[in-house]
Amino acid sequence: MTPGEPVRNAHAVADRYVRFYPTLALGTLALAFLPLFDDVTFNDGAATVRDTYGTVFDMAGRPGGGPAVIGVLLLFGLVAMLAVAAFAPPRSAGLPSAIAVVAALIALLLITKPATDTPKPHLSDGGTAGLVLVICATVLGATHAVHLTVLARRPRPAAS
Repeated sequence: MTPGEPVRNAHAVADRYVRFYPTLALGTLALAFLPLFDDVTFNDGAATVRDTYGTVFDMAGRPGGGPAVIGVLLLFGLVAMLAVAAFAPPRSAGLPSAIAVVAALIALLLITKPATDTPKPHLSDGGTAGLVLVICATVLGATHAVHLTVLARRPRPAAS
């Protein structure tokens, strides 16, 4: 296709986004099995206290693990949507928009660290990689949704 030539298949351009969805799905699922936060050791005056967090599944199984349970549900939802988008390329902005929203919610959970003690733990290497992946999924989903919306509104060229 040369510059200025009309797009023959408007979805051909948007289908290129689909190449990234399987990688994001597998990476996100694999990183779920790594610890999200570094262990925290601090002295509370009487004793030295060590908080360990583990994986999102470890945190969900503990008392007060409500935010981690929400995180697990969001994680499975995101991986499922990424898998659907990988095998059945979206033709409307709905699925990419949902991917962007769910990934943004996971990023918000990783940044705010709800239900963690004071001092707040730092993200581990796996947690940082997970945050990068969900930010990428947010940007990719939002961009894909906008691209599909713009292509849907563009008038189709007349057949020659």
